[in-house]
Amino acid sequence: MKTIYSKEIKSYFNSFSGYLFLVFFLISEGLYHYIYNYIYASADYPYTLEASSLLLIFFLPIICVRMFAQERKLGTDRLIFTSPVSVSKTVLAKYLASLSMVLAGCVLISYHPLVMSGYGEVNLKSAYWGLFVFALFVSAMMSLGMFVSSLFSAELVAGIVTFAVMMFVSLLDPFIEMLRGYGIELPTGISPLSHLHEGLAGRASLTDVAYFLILNLIFLIATVVAVRSGKSDKNSRERLKNAGLYAALTVALICFNLLANCLDIHVDLTVGGLYSLEDSTVEYLEDFKDRVTVTYVTGENDEEKVFSDIMEGFTDACDNIEYVVATEGESLALIGNKGLTSQFGSGFLVEDHDTGLEKFVDIGEMIISTMDYNTMAYKITGVDFEGRMLSALSYVEGSTRPEVKLLTGHGEEELSQGFVAVLDREGLGHGFVSPASEENLDGCDALVIYAPVKDLTEDEYDAVLEYLLRGGSVMIFTDPSAGSLPNLESLMRHYGIDSDPGKMIGENDPEHFTSASSMELLPILCDGALETDIRKGSMIVCPYASPIRMRSNIGENVEVTPILKTSDEATVIWYAEDDETEGETENGPFYVGIKSRETYADGTDSEMIVYSSPYLASDMFLWNGPYVNERLTVASIMELAPYKSPVLAPVKNVENAVLALSSQESTLIGILYIGLIPAVIFIGGCLRLMRRRKRY
Repeated sequence: MKTIYSKEIKSYFNSFSGYLFLVFFLISEGLYHYIYNYIYASADYPYTLEASSLLLIFFLPIICVRMFAQERKLGTDRLIFTSPVSVSKTVLAKYLASLSMVLAGCVLISYHPLVMSGYGEVNLKSAYWGLFVFALFVSAMMSLGMFVSSLFSAELVAGIVTFAVMMFVSLLDPFIEMLRGYGIELPTGISPLSHLHEGLAGRASLTDVAYFLILNLIFLIATVVAVRSGKSDKNSRERLKNAGLYAALTVALICFNLLANCLDIHVDLTVGGLYSLEDSTVEYLEDFKDRVTVTYVTGENDEEKVFSDIMEGFTDACDNIEYVVATEGESLALIGNKGLTSQFGSGFLVEDHDTGLEKFVDIGEMIISTMDYNTMAYKITGVDFEGRMLSALSYVEGSTRPEVKLLTGHGEEELSQGFVAVLDREGLGHGFVSPASEENLDGCDALVIYAPVKDLTEDEYDAVLEYLLRGGSVMIFTDPSAGSLPNLESLMRHYGIDSDPGKMIGENDPEHFTSASSMELLPILCDGALETDIRKGSMIVCPYASPIRMRSNIGENVEVTPILKTSDEATVIWYAEDDETEGETENGPFYVGIKSRETYADGTDSEMIVYSSPYLASDMFLWNGPYVNERLTVASIMELAPYKSPVLAPVKNVENAVLALSSQESTLIGILYIGLIPAVIFIGGCLRLMRRRKRY
């Protein structure tokens, strides 16, 4: 067996096939690696492997066709039958030789994640697990190609059929999905490409490893049977014995795969711990007593496997929760009968059998997308499955929540969508008030005035002030571009807060503004300002803010506390009214968030929180992975209308870090990976073959 293995390895490098395979292997991986990881500066290396996997299938037949098709063409396959080495060992030796070529290619690219880590934070655990699964995928495709090669004697025919079969097997799941669209229900998740995707998604699973090992062994057995069928062996008893042995081995492998599926042993390697529930979530679920059914309503999305994997944590932690995946027909019936609407036509219907309450959570609410200005397209940066599911469970359980109302009619509507999304996630009741009056502020636990561009009327001012004097709470987001709003400013002054409309804060300390703009402030969260789970050092982004100040002449019953402040090196800039020339400047620090509480004689109190940037609670920054604006917003609401939040889990950030390198560095790396290293291997192979021919 060692002799055959050595002969096969040498044969790869005594012809162009071995060198061509390595060259194409490096080019296919290097091309995507250069474009995605260096041109787009993404630290997500597994995505490169997934993108290059299909391209690599074009080159695998180079190795596969010569295993047996070439032997049959040259007539040397008869040597296999007369060799003292058994057919099984011969097939295994040939496979191990081809596997060595695959592993050699993987070794040649194994330093790529390490080089990337020199330019940014790279998830090396996920990267190298992805490389391991990628090697398993390629080895499985190689065993499939070896089996196809054993069926043909013409190399060209074997190569074409090998490529066609590999493409069909890899894209089996989309084909099954197409058949399911015609009402033919077939299982999905049986394609090698789907298991590769699972492994590259950061979930180290025994199931995926078992799948690829079994696929390898099944095609090895099939190859042995195919080769043996060409041997003129009249010993029927021996053939029957071998057939029984192969059948028993196949059954054992299938049982092993089923056992791996049942055990479902996996490790979460994702950046934000996507598949792992927070400890607080597990504690909540352990105390959850209601009987609940969560039904996944299918639609136009491919995230069902990811969400189902996360949902396993809920069902494992709480026996009262049942998870069901509805078929296409059942989903259409649910959508029609219950009047469900969704951005993608899919989501999760949570039904409580004890309270009779139900809540539908849209898939679009669970997927956090932001604009990638490199590609000018939206990309998924976060997943909010855990938080949204907790909120839905709390709602159907019947937990009471405060009522938040948003003032409208002053140009606020377009800016309030991100804030409304926070209220939905927290399971808070909310509605819109226009115009404000004493009557429609009844039952309001907190009033939000979100970046108005027009001032309150006198009647609205009186109504809001009366609401506050009764113990109400108000949160105000001011818009620096709105200019002076006398009634709103008077309301703030009553609580000891002054604003400077028309002025803008710029930061000079690079640690306190984003790399995008010195006007996108990273203010400091003042100690003891809010009861929050925001960790020290977490970033809150406050773009395009104006300064707000704490008045000195306030009553004894008013307590004013800063929430957010800039660094000492910040400056405020404003412009002369007659033209746009820059006027005076003023040095920091400045406040961009303040809370104030007024206590009355009867012991009741009212509270006001003011933030001087509407973008603090906009879609762009609320759900952006590096920032904790959403947690600040939740803490502010809880300050105004105390309640126990059901959303114990933050949004899971799935966005990898960004690599920091110059265009010259990325170009040099591209030349090295795509051009220089493959060229050295190819030229080295040519020189070796030329010397070998001269020798003989």
